[in-house]
Amino acid sequence: MTKKPDFDIVLWGGSSFVGKLVAEHLHQTYGVDGSIRWAIGGRNERKLNDTRDWLGTGAAELPIVVGDAHDREFLDSMVQSTKVVLSTVGPYARYGKELVAVCAASGTDYCDLTGEIPFIQEMMNRHAAEADASGARILHCCGVDSLPSDLGVWTLNQVAERQFGCGIADVTNEVKSFNGRFSGGTIASLGGTLEDASRDEKVAAVLDNPYAICPPKRRSGVAQPDIAAVQRSESGAWLGPFFMAIVNTRVVHATNAQLNYPYGTNFTYGEGMHVGGKLAANVLGLASRMFYWAYGFRPTRALLNATILPNPGTGPSKKSREEGDFEFHFIARTRSGDRLALVVSGERDPGYGASSRMIGEVAVCLACDLPKSACPGGFWTPAAAIAEKIIPRLIENAGIKFELLNEAGERCPVGSLLFGSDRTNANENPSPAAAVQ
Repeated sequence: MTKKPDFDIVLWGGSSFVGKLVAEHLHQTYGVDGSIRWAIGGRNERKLNDTRDWLGTGAAELPIVVGDAHDREFLDSMVQSTKVVLSTVGPYARYGKELVAVCAASGTDYCDLTGEIPFIQEMMNRHAAEADASGARILHCCGVDSLPSDLGVWTLNQVAERQFGCGIADVTNEVKSFNGRFSGGTIASLGGTLEDASRDEKVAAVLDNPYAICPPKRRSGVAQPDIAAVQRSESGAWLGPFFMAIVNTRVVHATNAQLNYPYGTNFTYGEGMHVGGKLAANVLGLASRMFYWAYGFRPTRALLNATILPNPGTGPSKKSREEGDFEFHFIARTRSGDRLALVVSGERDPGYGASSRMIGEVAVCLACDLPKSACPGGFWTPAAAIAEKIIPRLIENAGIKFELLNEAGERCPVGSLLFGSDRTNANENPSPAAAVQ
């Protein structure tokens, strides 16, 4: 008889800045002695004890797992003790490869916050067959990059099928607000990725390919909007480059490919930052190009890191996190030519407060809502694996809203439409069991 795991979730990186916020969310939402059995893990026992003390009342009995992310014997033991590993330890290309490999081999589910597209493709190429055989569900990009984009497009397609009898053809994400600080970990990951791309043409090609993390035989397709260009959207808004588009667009296309193209094989998707006018959009475009140039060059990257950018493991104050928010407006055209608009918005700083709650709920969803029979092992996008299960959790526990927007500017929550008791089976989310890996 297979031994029951000790935990539902091990939060790996529980003493990092974001890791502490994830722990706070799990503690406040599920407690320590409740229905979710979870632990925090990392390499420094003192810092893990500090996290437990920081959580305060009721956290004294929270289990701690201590070990090294590069120690295969320890990792084998840890992943066998839990249903799900939630990792906040980045840059993932530097610190996360062994953990993904062990989870894929063991059958333990895994989720993280990475936005490192070359790392994701490398892990898929190396370990997809193992994950498929073992039953491990591997989910990357489970924070603000790229849950709102991935789930927003999936939701629009569900609504389009119900209202118009056909799916979406193209979507533009107009980012109306994104109020929060860059994560130090995100900056470190970006620097590593840009440096690798400057040295290796293959890495640069992966970054340039909008289909880079689709299943291997589906890594090409129709031309996509230029995410670095200034453009005027269908709504008439001027859009400048949005720094997270290079990740979010890849995840959205991967969902479409994994679910056997519910959005169509000619589907197009783009993202841009909503700004006041053409001049502001061009200024934003110039500033973005200058930043990427400077950050891709080692001396100027070192200067930026030493002067104005946050270091890994640091983050904004509680007040700043709670005052942050984000709001994405998805404008879709269906295959019948009809138009739909959806707003996905969230409370708190996107890179810290919102992301920590998002990935916490993803881990709980994998542990409690998704039996192995419902979704086979493999590398999945969040929408492809858990959209129907995670959206209600995000609405209830993570301060995320999904609202249809009509021409009068009125908003209507989509929860009852997609998840109400009147739901039929005619337009169900394509089953992951029948999807492509």
